[in-house]
Formats: sequence, structure tokens, C-alpha cells
Amino acid sequence: DLIVGFTRRDRERNNESVKVSKEEEEYVLMDLDDVSRHIDIPPDAPYTLSGLDTLNPILTIDGKIKLVGEYLETIGTCLAFSDKEVAAAEYQTPRKTVEPVAKIHKILSLG
Repeated sequence: DLIVGFTRRDRERNNESVKVSKEEEEYVLMDLDDVSRHIDIPPDAPYTLSGLDTLNPILTIDGKIKLVGEYLETIGTCLAFSDKEVAAAEYQTPRKTVEPVAKIHKILSLG
């Protein structure tokens, strides 16, 4: 699975002009489990994710593979964490710290 962050801009129309009224970062968990069983996706393959504000976003991998997704209903909030190794003093075991990265409210199933 892959977590993708993007910035959402809610726009407000006022007569002929359009102004950005609110900007917030949003995270989506992309569920690639079904796809990875059938297609070998290199870990460093470039990808484009488009149509996140539609019912069926599209993931294009390496310009060759196109996957249409759909959002799944979630119960509660998924939390994403990162871990870092902390340097230790001589003769001590290195430690890892875990820090929260994001709250995820959407799961995008692709395949």
C-alpha cells in the first residue's frame, strides 16, 4: 500500500473571478494489493495520480499501466507513522523513534 499526500484547494466563485478560499493537505491510502498480485510494479517507477476529486481517480504507472480506482468507505481514521533510526552512543544498540505523519480518511482501491 502507498500513502499519497496532495493539496486540496477549495475555490469560491464571486461573479467573474475565482479566488482560493481554503487550502488543506489531504492524504489518501492507495490499496494496490489486488494489482500487485498480477503486475510487477518496480518500486521506483514514476507515477501520475489524477482525478482525486472524482469518483474514479486514475493512476498511471511509468506511462504504461493505467489503473482506475474507486474510494472505499472507511470506519474511523487510519494513522500513518514514520520510523527513524536514532544514533546511539558507543556500545549501545541503535533505537528507532516513531512519529505520526498523517491522518487518512480515504482509501483508494485500484485494480
